[in-house]
Amino acid sequence: MNRVPGVAFRVAIAAMVLFSGVSPMKAQTPATPPAAQEPTKEPEAEQNPFAPEPAQPLPAGMTGSDVNDPRYKLTPGMYDAGEASMGMKHLLLLKKPDAFQLGTSEPDDPRVAKTVRQLGVGNIARMPKPVQLVVAQLAFANSDLAFQGNHLFQGNFYGVTIYDISNPASAKLLTTLVCPGGQGDVSVYQNLLFMSVEMPNGRLDCGTAGFPPEPPPPAGEEKKRRLPVSQKERFRGVRIFDISDIRNPKQVAAVQTCRGSHTHTLVQDPSDKDSVYIYVSGTSFVRQPEELTGCSGENPDKDPNTALFRIDVIKVPTAAPQDAKVVSSPRVFVDARTGAMNGLSNGGTHGKKGMEKPEDTDQCHDICTRRLGWRPGPTLPSERPEQVGRRCDLPSEGRQTEHGELLQAAGCAGRDGELCGAQRLADSDPWPRYRSAGLVSRGDLRYGLQRPGTTFRDCLLRPRAD
Repeated sequence: MNRVPGVAFRVAIAAMVLFSGVSPMKAQTPATPPAAQEPTKEPEAEQNPFAPEPAQPLPAGMTGSDVNDPRYKLTPGMYDAGEASMGMKHLLLLKKPDAFQLGTSEPDDPRVAKTVRQLGVGNIARMPKPVQLVVAQLAFANSDLAFQGNHLFQGNFYGVTIYDISNPASAKLLTTLVCPGGQGDVSVYQNLLFMSVEMPNGRLDCGTAGFPPEPPPPAGEEKKRRLPVSQKERFRGVRIFDISDIRNPKQVAAVQTCRGSHTHTLVQDPSDKDSVYIYVSGTSFVRQPEELTGCSGENPDKDPNTALFRIDVIKVPTAAPQDAKVVSSPRVFVDARTGAMNGLSNGGTHGKKGMEKPEDTDQCHDICTRRLGWRPGPTLPSERPEQVGRRCDLPSEGRQTEHGELLQAAGCAGRDGELCGAQRLADSDPWPRYRSAGLVSRGDLRYGLQRPGTTFRDCLLRPRAD
């Protein structure tokens, strides 16, 4: 997941929230100068939450940037920024296609206000023009990348571009797929392209018109939290395209979710080779139940079926992607001891005024998955049955060598102090465990090798075919 657009998204959404009356937010204010020099306070509409703040003094003992660092003198720029690199070479710069450009850098250009309104911002008169420009530009921002063979898929808040990278130094644009909705996180599996959609301007038909401007709030409710008006044609979730014809992608499914999809993770199940699964991360507001049945943004104490504190899992039959649907919504933040949904919120943290109660974490930004357990692998040597499935201590390289032939027979020609990537963790024993391909802890590590087709509860490492 590309982090820069993610940060930009959150900052811009904060501005949209501030000036739409969704929730209050205080702008940065300077320290009050002497009374004789006290400036006139700017009207609320002119305050800019993106205004830079002065640098704070360095803590004692810190000297600041190293002037000899090659990054110290890098110059800014959109397409001509200074560069410093190590271990890589810049081959090519490709600008976004015209369809993914706002087309202006002037805050007063009518296209800016039009784009901001299409994003669901109602009362833009309270939003400073420079902020409007930032939000409008975000609607055309690049987000994430996916690769398949010689093709590169560039996600964008406005759709997807596909490039031929068979010659990386001379990459060529193949396809421009206009389909707004942001953030445009993409992944590819066989002939299917998946794209995350979260923002309120997404339409089922990939149209660019957005929706009618939001009505102004009633008098006295300007700062009250409000959700966009329900629209039956709005889409927020995961789009699925058939890219059998790479130059002419066809949308074959659009799976709605309550919070949309900021990012997603593609997961394969070895026991279900006819399907692929999409783990959906939604970080935006929960839509109204009038727009999608069953959606609730209430706290768990008010509604145990809330769409907060969960992810969504979409099952996609690869031969019939049009039948894709949400099959589960796991509560990934549950405290296993208490059953509380908001299990990650367990006390105060430091703040400007001492210990402060943090907001509950009710969403995932990114999801990383890893399969646990075993699949049928090479048979272990029958002449050493007393070692098969036996729990052993591995406190040193010597003990690793002692059982080296078992690892060899399991497909692991591991060096001293290592286990090969063909071994995987297979239960929840509380002892120190092997966590990833490569090095093993030098301390006491208990492991077992299991004969395929048998069961042994205490086995931690089991042979696999990969």
